Amino acid sequence: MSNYQDEPLKPSRYAFIRWFGFDQFIPEQAVTSYWVSAKVFFTIRFVCALYSTIVFWTSLGNSISNGEGQKFFTAFTNLTFVGLHSYLVYRSDKQVRKYDRSNEDRQTCVAHYFFFPSFMLSIVTPVVFWSLLARGATTAGRMSTWLNVSVHGVSFFLMLFDVIFNRMKLPIRLIVFVLLTVLFYMFLTFIIHATAGFWVYPFLDWQQGPKAAIWYFVVAIVVVVSFFIMKIVHSIRDYIALKTGKIDVVTSPDATEKVQDNTNIIIHENTQKSNTNYV
Repeated sequence: MSNYQDEPLKPSRYAFIRWFGFDQFIPEQAVTSYWVSAKVFFTIRFVCALYSTIVFWTSLGNSISNGEGQKFFTAFTNLTFVGLHSYLVYRSDKQVRKYDRSNEDRQTCVAHYFFFPSFMLSIVTPVVFWSLLARGATTAGRMSTWLNVSVHGVSFFLMLFDVIFNRMKLPIRLIVFVLLTVLFYMFLTFIIHATAGFWVYPFLDWQQGPKAAIWYFVVAIVVVVSFFIMKIVHSIRDYIALKTGKIDVVTSPDATEKVQDNTNIIIHENTQKSNTNYV
């Protein structure tokens, strides 16, 4: 059984940060694994980050050469891949510098949850792309086929490998954060249509009438289902680690949140009692 310190960040003074669980991020869980040493985990992450770097720059260069460079960062699938790529590079950089609790602060926590939606939505993009947008995607030449498979397929496995090997928790309330991210992108597509005159994806075109509204609802359902699939994957990983003796106790992030809230209540009550005694 491995001995992890798992020292959490200090509770935030802001209620919305505590509610989302942003301050429940434990830095050590992001750079250590139940299954392999930190060095092996870094090697796995570095290879994934290197591959995503090659895919990203090749995809961007290919879009520019085809005269579609301006549209590259409008596609949800591309933005999701950019977020996943940024996460892998960021985490690899943290690991190459070695884990140091003194260097892990709230800025790291913010960065982690900034990348999180793109990281988690890597399970959504393959579903949306291959079910709705992939006409001719595998017959458009070797380069385009490789890029499509990498951005809309391999990305899922890059994400899955990292989830399996890291020890990070997934607070269930983060589903609200993910849905807000998707909602923000939906508004962004309207801005793009109003300014550039095109819909990023044809099924988002409101001229289709009720059919478009159904597609928006379907996308929201896919996002919710994908989130809970990821929640199950996290739970299975921790359960196997528990049963194989890798850890003695698996702490649920929701349970941690309740303990944290109860602790804050007790501290507040004790403070009030102390002030009363002085009066």
